[in-house]
Amino acid sequence: MSVNSVSGRDEATEREALSWLDDPFEHFGWSTTRIHSVPREELAAVQLAGINIKLEQRRGQIKVLEKLADAQGITSCADLDAAAPLLLPHNVYKSYPVSLLSKQRFDKLTDWLARLTPHDLSQVDPSGCTSIDEWLTRIQSDTPLDVATSSGSSGTLSFYPKSKRDYWLTTQGMRVQLVQRFGTEPTEADLEEKIHVVLPMHRDGHALAGRTGQYLKHVFGKGDEDFYHTCFDFKASTDLMWLAARVRAAAAKGDMSQVDATPQLLARRAEWEEQQRKMPDQMRAFIERIIDELSGERVFAMGTTTLFLPLAMRGAEQGARAAFAPGSLVSGGGGAKGIVLPDNYEQIICDFFGVERFEQTYGMTEMNSLSRMCEHGRYHLMPWVVPYLLDLENGTPLPRTGVRTGRAAFLDLTHDGTWGGIVTGDLATIDWDGHCACGRTSIAIERSVQRLSELQGGDDKITCAAQPAAQAEAMDFLLNLEG
Repeated sequence: MSVNSVSGRDEATEREALSWLDDPFEHFGWSTTRIHSVPREELAAVQLAGINIKLEQRRGQIKVLEKLADAQGITSCADLDAAAPLLLPHNVYKSYPVSLLSKQRFDKLTDWLARLTPHDLSQVDPSGCTSIDEWLTRIQSDTPLDVATSSGSSGTLSFYPKSKRDYWLTTQGMRVQLVQRFGTEPTEADLEEKIHVVLPMHRDGHALAGRTGQYLKHVFGKGDEDFYHTCFDFKASTDLMWLAARVRAAAAKGDMSQVDATPQLLARRAEWEEQQRKMPDQMRAFIERIIDELSGERVFAMGTTTLFLPLAMRGAEQGARAAFAPGSLVSGGGGAKGIVLPDNYEQIICDFFGVERFEQTYGMTEMNSLSRMCEHGRYHLMPWVVPYLLDLENGTPLPRTGVRTGRAAFLDLTHDGTWGGIVTGDLATIDWDGHCACGRTSIAIERSVQRLSELQGGDDKITCAAQPAAQAEAMDFLLNLEG
């Protein structure tokens, strides 16, 4: 059997795939060792079966996927690469007309979102919503969705139809991967011990970082409010995030008159500016307080590398150091954000927080599963995530052999809120034939992930594997919101 194709239907393999899709952690006994020990040949076979099961199920539920598949005559996949033309560019989740937000046309935004998810949004009544937060909260209360928003760094917010089940899978995966040690079976404490969650961010919100905390509180802290610690004890405002995005976009163009927000929201600009001004000092004070209050306690602190490093450096200068209990975790990600990190930045963070290692992960809003970096500097993918490397010029999948570098794309088979196939803006490298010295058999991404927009001077023209005419037809359908 080749690594890239599986002929015929294998009922045993299909049952295995269904089990992965239904409850992957239960299937693998909540063991990170079992998750990352699937033989490569078996992995390819189950992934292919999962793709076909998912495609058969979702093409009749997600209208954009149906349009894309029909336009290319794709009803099933004979090999893994055959699904590449069905992967959606990540910017599709910000493809709505921006004017809909400034005009508060949440009815049209609901119609747009409904074409990207299998969940029925026809019963959502957005009339009366006077803010983005109200609209998102209504969807959250009336449907299985818990829509995740981006920070809008490009000037436009993205709205990703993540479901509540998706959030649960994400946070459960974090506990399984970060708390356990590969090579040993999970203990009762690994699965059930309450661990303090420390987030130097808002207590809630609709952006991924803030919303994830509410699920981490249950997965790590077992729902105990006393085990949930955040810097800002209020819900982050998506409306202020959008205002900030529009201000940045207008400033970049040199014309602040182009901030197309409602007068009510523009009146809150001073509120946002004051929050930004106070934020650095509040974060430092929060970390200092947590170090004191949670001394001797087991802690899981999650943030970004660029947040933790300045705090650790400042603490080192003042002779401060945390004394958390053994087994505490500090996890960061988010890239360097254009900042040059010192060579020993990981050690600086570890010394300050008193942990053995700085846990680095690779992931994104559009994936349920974070990939943890192993001891040898590679991000290991969960077996239910099918990776692709696409040619930068034509978007076709590069061969799944040898060492290859290309645009990263993924199909997360566990996704509930949407199709799960995404083309990213990341340049990544995979050694398809190699096996990591850490002992994991899972496919791994080298740590040298880079943003293509940064490499290309701030502009990333995404080229997907889909036929251009088919992609154009699908996008036209998505954006046809008249009537």
